[in-house]
Amino acid sequence: MTGLAEAADHSPRSQAGDGASSAHGDHCFGCGPANRAGVAMVSALVDGRLTGTCTFDEKHQGAPGLAHGGVVAAVLDEASGTVPTHSGIPAVTAKLTVNYVKPAPLHRRMAVSAHIDRREGDRKLHIYARIELDGELIAESDALFIVVSPEHFRAHGAKEGELPFLGV
Repeated sequence: MTGLAEAADHSPRSQAGDGASSAHGDHCFGCGPANRAGVAMVSALVDGRLTGTCTFDEKHQGAPGLAHGGVVAAVLDEASGTVPTHSGIPAVTAKLTVNYVKPAPLHRRMAVSAHIDRREGDRKLHIYARIELDGELIAESDALFIVVSPEHFRAHGAKEGELPFLGV
């Protein structure tokens, strides 16, 4: 499972059964329900497009009342990475460029979206993501993800059965 054409039937979305994506890891900062410092983004992938939500709180604060820019970037990275992951394509971030448009306030539900903008060869995925509040752009990103083999995750500590949707 190293090529884009080999998107598996083992996606977290298909395991969730209701169209909502399950976390790809309980302790993931972006989507893991067991990570108390995380943002617990909830998302679904439909026709290759991710839509989801997240809410920042005091543990994500930068300036008073606002989310830290690094946390905003982390959500954009999470959304971008969820697109190939939930399609059964093992891929990792190679580059993330963020454009901050407006401050992200705490305690407001933000809309998050992402999609593959274009593919370059078998290994490069260019992914666009955005965060909005009440229809207004808060931040957006362009990311480059590289398709890797499942062995990449094993080599860095993933245990067999821990990421079945990526062949691990």
